[in-house]
Order: sequence, then C-alpha cells, then structure tokens
Amino acid sequence: MTDSMKEELRKAPFVAVMLDETTDISNVAQMSYVLRYVTDDGIKERFFKYEDVTEDKRAEAIATRLLEFLRESGCIDKVVAQCYDGAAVMASGLNGVQAKVKETIPQALFIHCYAHILNLVLSNGASKIRECKVFFSHLSGLATFFSRSAKRTKLLDDICQHRLPRAAPTRWCFHSCLVCTVADKTRELREVFEHIVDHHTEFDDETVHCSDGYITLLTSFDFSFWLKTFHAIFSYSDVVFEILQNKGFDMQFCLARVDQLQRQIEQEKGNFDIVYDETQALVGPPRGRGAQGDVRARYRELHCSVIDSLLTQISNRFSDHKKLEFLALLDPQQFGHYCNYFPTAALNSLMESYGGYFDQPRLHTELAVMYGMSDILGKSPADIHQFLLKKRTE
Repeated sequence: MTDSMKEELRKAPFVAVMLDETTDISNVAQMSYVLRYVTDDGIKERFFKYEDVTEDKRAEAIATRLLEFLRESGCIDKVVAQCYDGAAVMASGLNGVQAKVKETIPQALFIHCYAHILNLVLSNGASKIRECKVFFSHLSGLATFFSRSAKRTKLLDDICQHRLPRAAPTRWCFHSCLVCTVADKTRELREVFEHIVDHHTEFDDETVHCSDGYITLLTSFDFSFWLKTFHAIFSYSDVVFEILQNKGFDMQFCLARVDQLQRQIEQEKGNFDIVYDETQALVGPPRGRGAQGDVRARYRELHCSVIDSLLTQISNRFSDHKKLEFLALLDPQQFGHYCNYFPTAALNSLMESYGGYFDQPRLHTELAVMYGMSDILGKSPADIHQFLLKKRTE
C-alpha cells in the first residue's frame, strides 16, 4: 500500500470492500483485495494486495483475514458495503463471509450483480432436486453430443435448421436457451436421432448408441414433464434477466420485476395439472420404476418442491438488495415527482441501514430543497450542489 493510498483512505468517509479468489498457473489460490471509496476527486477503486488462501478457504478464515486487513488499513469503521461473487462460502447469509463480516460491521451491506444473482437462484434452486439435476445433465449432454462432431452438426443444420446453444453449464442463460430450443424443436431433434439410427452404417458406434438413447429420452414422460415445467418458468425469468442486465433501469424497477417474477413462479404451482396432462397426452403415462403408487401425487410434490426451492433462493439472494431502496433518493428522473411526494420510504430505508451517519431532519430538509431546485432549474444533482456552494460563498 503506497503512502498516497493510505492518505486517501484516511480522508475517505466511506469505504466498500471487494474480494475475489482465483487460482493461478501454479495452482495457488489467490485472494485479491480491492477497496472502493470516495475522495475529493470522485470515486476511487484501488487494488491493494493478493493473499494466498490455498490452505484454508473456509468462510471463517477468509472473514478473519479480511477484518485484519481492514483494521491494518485503518478503515474498518468506514466500511459500508461488501461485494463478492455468489459462491456459498462468500455469499451465504447464514455462514458465509458476508454474514461473518456483518457480525463485526453490521452496516456493511452485501452487494452482488442482480443478473448473476438470478443466475445463481435458478441454478442452485434446481440443482437441489435430484430429478432436476438428472434432467439438466441430459440436456447438457444433448448440446455436447452435437458440438463434438461436425458431421452431427451438419445433420442438425439440415433437419432441424437450428443449432443448440454452445455448452456453458456455469451460465444459467445457457440452460434457459437450451430448454427453449429443445422444447420448440423436439420433433425435429427426434428426426435427427432417428435418421442416425436408420442410417447406422454411416455413423460410428458411439453416435448410433447415443442417438438411440436420446430417442428414448425425448419420448420419456420424466424428461418431457421437466422440459414443459422449466420452459414455463424460463418464459418469465428470461424477461427479468434481460431487465437486470440493462443499466438503464433503476433499482426500484428491477426489484419490482423480481417481486413480479416470484408471483409468477408461485402461480405455476396451480398449473401442475395442465403440465402433467399435456405431457401424458404427448408421450403417454410415466413408465418404469417411477410409475408405481400414486404417480400423479409424486410428480405434484416434486413440482411444488422445485418451485418452493426457487422462491426460497430468490428471497435469500435478494434480501440485502431490498435494503437499497434509499438509492432512489438520488434518482434525478424522480425529482419532479419527489417535489410533490417526498420519498419517505426511501429515506427510512437509508436511516435503517446507515442512520448513524446522518441527521435525519437536516437530511430531509436538504433533500426537499434539492428536489425543489431541480424542478425549478431543471438541473442535475451535481449542478444543484455546485449552485448551492456558490450561493454560500456569495
């Protein structure tokens, strides 16, 4: 840490900390420490150091190292936010690094990319159910089957006239695109696999063997049921995913869309009978080892379990972000509205998270003046700030 960086930190009123871990070419796990803070020249984002965490990557060990770093840097009392990736060891609200840091620094809100959070919600929510894990592994196998052979891909182009998305299992949008493609092109895909089996002398044994298995898969009740289930869910989540990746939307709008997504997914519980009956009409009733007892009740329970898991993940992953309603206080597009209707809920949100830093009555007055000045002068918050400073010196 240079002397200039130390001086910047000393003067900075607020600090946010960012950590990220990566494994280098020598297979050493390195944790990078980055601080983001405000100076007289604007916002600064500085890399401070790497640290070897190969021996212990538990949440408790990482949190202890981070708190020691903040104390050594002299800014532990200034930390107001923390930002990590979505790994459970970092992001878990129960035992993750962010939760352990909050035990020492309660005001350090955990922030994570909205779109990435939704990606993790869908991924983790589905992977907890065995049947879903199997379904998505088969789905990924379909994409891999074609990507490994130019001959197979050529046949797919000729019959299906639509390629499957390239395999990228760590990104949920890959699964979403794959579900939508397979759902729309199921008949054509069956034609591709049937062509391979019918013309088996033109293909290698592995291609024929896999194609025969995929014909069975595409006509199975289990695969078709989950394909319909997730196709419906993704029709809602894909819209929200696009919104969350758009920088033009404010936080309140994004959170409102997440709330709407929760309601839409919840409503899918009521569509179970439609999904089940349509699947049965398409491929016939469930067969094999899962077709014993009250099959419909078992699938209903699984269907509800998937939806409940997704809803729980959404609630947990977006919990801290709902505390950021106060950011709307400085949304210039809303200033005209705030002139007539002061954003009390947003101010209360600020005081709930960071009340110790502000004099609420004074802040309320200053905000009201700023909203009024914006309406009168048509200026941005920065222009108004400069205008007020000029008036003070006159």
